Amino acid sequence: MAGPRRASLEQEHPDFENAVERRALSPPRERTHGAGTGVIRFFIATSSAIRRATRRTGRRALSGAGERERASPRGANEKGQVMTNDNPLVTAKVLRRTAMATASTLALIVGQATALAEEATPIPDVSVTDRRGDAAPEGSEAAGYKPKTVSNLGPLGQKSILDTPYSVNVVSSALIENLQLSRTEDLYRIDPVIQTRSTSTRGLSPNFMLRGFAFANGSGTAEDGMRMQNLFSVPLEDKERVEVYTGLTSFLYGPNNVGGLLNYVYKRPTDKPLADVTLGNYGGLSKYIHGDFGGPIDAGGQFSYRLNIVGQDGETAVDTQSIRRDALTAALAWRPVQDLTMTLIGSHHDQIVRGADVSWSFATNADGSSKVRHPAAPDATRNFGQPFGAYSSQTDRIGVDLKWKANDIFTLRAAYSYAMMTIRDNFYVNNNVSTADGLYSQTAGHNTNYHYHANSGYAFLDASFDTGFVHHKLTTGFYGDDYRQRNAPTSYAAKTLAGLNFVTPIYYTMPSWTASNYGAVGTSTYNNERNVVLGDEISFDKQWSLLVGGNYTWLHASNFTVATGMLSSGYEQSRLSPSASLIFKPQEWLSTYATYSESLQNGQAVSSSGTIRYTNAGATLPPYVGRQYEIGAKADLGSVLLTASLFQIEQALQYARYNGDGSYTYVQDGRQRNRGLEFTATGVVTDGLRVFGGLTLLDPRVTQSGTSTTAPSIDGKVPVGIARTMFKISGEYDLPFAPGLTLTGGYYFTGQQAVDRLNTEYLPSFGTEDIGFRYRASELFGRKLPLGRELILRFDVTNVADARYWVTSNYVGQPRTFAVSAQLKF
Repeated sequence: MAGPRRASLEQEHPDFENAVERRALSPPRERTHGAGTGVIRFFIATSSAIRRATRRTGRRALSGAGERERASPRGANEKGQVMTNDNPLVTAKVLRRTAMATASTLALIVGQATALAEEATPIPDVSVTDRRGDAAPEGSEAAGYKPKTVSNLGPLGQKSILDTPYSVNVVSSALIENLQLSRTEDLYRIDPVIQTRSTSTRGLSPNFMLRGFAFANGSGTAEDGMRMQNLFSVPLEDKERVEVYTGLTSFLYGPNNVGGLLNYVYKRPTDKPLADVTLGNYGGLSKYIHGDFGGPIDAGGQFSYRLNIVGQDGETAVDTQSIRRDALTAALAWRPVQDLTMTLIGSHHDQIVRGADVSWSFATNADGSSKVRHPAAPDATRNFGQPFGAYSSQTDRIGVDLKWKANDIFTLRAAYSYAMMTIRDNFYVNNNVSTADGLYSQTAGHNTNYHYHANSGYAFLDASFDTGFVHHKLTTGFYGDDYRQRNAPTSYAAKTLAGLNFVTPIYYTMPSWTASNYGAVGTSTYNNERNVVLGDEISFDKQWSLLVGGNYTWLHASNFTVATGMLSSGYEQSRLSPSASLIFKPQEWLSTYATYSESLQNGQAVSSSGTIRYTNAGATLPPYVGRQYEIGAKADLGSVLLTASLFQIEQALQYARYNGDGSYTYVQDGRQRNRGLEFTATGVVTDGLRVFGGLTLLDPRVTQSGTSTTAPSIDGKVPVGIARTMFKISGEYDLPFAPGLTLTGGYYFTGQQAVDRLNTEYLPSFGTEDIGFRYRASELFGRKLPLGRELILRFDVTNVADARYWVTSNYVGQPRTFAVSAQLKF
């Protein structure tokens, strides 16, 4: 039986009762703790610098308008006004300090690598193991949530993170479970490279940003390595991990936003029995139950399964808002021989939200500057929408994948998935602020039902061989996806409510809706992407390798008039997109890389549903080419993974231009060039202390923008909605004097964002704190538990100070929320 101390570290898999074991090769303890101490010092220094800069910036902030330009030597704009909030001079100081800290950390790592290389001495082996001496599974609590591999890097397949010449950040199921993350925006909130752009209770999947580039309405996502535009909230309980790729990934996954991609990886069948049951409350009165089961089916172990069942129902921490959802995911694996595996995964998810989150719109002037500035954020516990604002969504998916290693040379990998998504009973509310008198009007509308169908798949053939002293892994294959939207032409007249205020919400009964344009359901949008890829991983020796390749892409987009079925707009375009990466590993635990990529990308698909009205709703903007340059380093210091990257990305600038009447038009105007730095750390920094966090610094600018008498040039301006600084860290500590008890907490900072394209208004920065605890027990009063193998109690408070803030110019941040759960492992 595991002792109390071992029970406190025992990770989720039924076969592991984990304890920390440290093995230092040479010299012993001083070097063992050096990596963890360096990480702690870096985060403390960075956090302090950001806090000091924020305080200074806040003291300098002034209200009022004024054109915002790049910082002059005096720190004022052309009108002589002091910069509001996110002063570029202050930001530059933060950039310099944090960049110097990161550079110092990287220099230390590289310096150690050089010294070790000269001395021919490997880094001390600092590892977390089970009592048998085996390494803890990657991503587990015992491993400090540290990953070692990426599951499906497109044509490259599964790879070690150190051998991956791209930036990747992994959120494991153990971390999701221990932080009690229930919605995808909860994951966005704690990940240091993701910026939240909307909420999942608004009617569609939450929008997000990677490296300052926006992803809307489920774009930029994949499931098990297959691209899929999942328009609705994605359950997290049935996911083994979420892999966050930042930077251009077109060679890996086809045409995609240059910012990156989120890959949701389903939980897989297990070789040994698994049974976990969790009862809890995600916040407010939103109770839930989750069961996770798996194991072999037959005695020979050819068949195994995994089953995840979720039920949630009740009110959230927001007044008059409730969530009801059910999820069922089943996976079946078949391994007839050692080198052949087939897996079938089916999932069903339905969700009903009442009192959906409201979207805010603030008037702008004809030139694009802010006309009405954002007041202090209203009380997030109060619903400033309407109780009748609601939607019902359903997603059904089936997927199959195969991997067959035919011999020592050839390996075949193939997968296919089909998904059907439907949104019904969608009633939205949009608050329109057109004056600065503290009042606003409300537009309420009713969308017709929408049906979405998506196919995605790939087939790759790998060939491993040598030419002299050079080793090759040559990959060729195909991958692609398509997406079809169907709906009736029926429309409903919107209703307008006036005289509302920011203090006390006023609720109305559901209005009657006047329908027009009746007709049958038909296709309104169809998009298709096809890619042929050829790539070669060339290894010259243990230190140097080269990845070269390209994918030839065909893009097709069509929009139809539903009432007649006639084509209204569309395009077809094709292009070869090259990619090249050079990797240098001075030591086995340290890799550096340089990568260049290009990508032909789909133009923005303008939403025809949801709370924001677009004049070109249903249209698709033209395709364009994005480019990226990146250098980076990754260091696996045994118990901690450190990653850092410097990059420059540019693409066509796409944004929603406000029309002054409550509507928007999506346009392409100029280029967006983002330069930046990312730093992340994951793992066990010292006995009992685990961290997951990092820092993102951005310098985004608009170039080559057009101009007119009513639309001044925005060259040199900061694109709307981008936070130039993000610092997020989650930590937990096992109390040595209280076996089984772990304190948890986090700090999540997001910098200021431009509200308008002329940069005359910035939203203030915000930071929130979490705190909580976790208790593990395998015994009760010195005796074995009467039921189950291990009991885990979790309690978390998010946004402890109940800070009120604008997470974007359209949405208010979430209020303080209490989450609690009890999990029994059998």
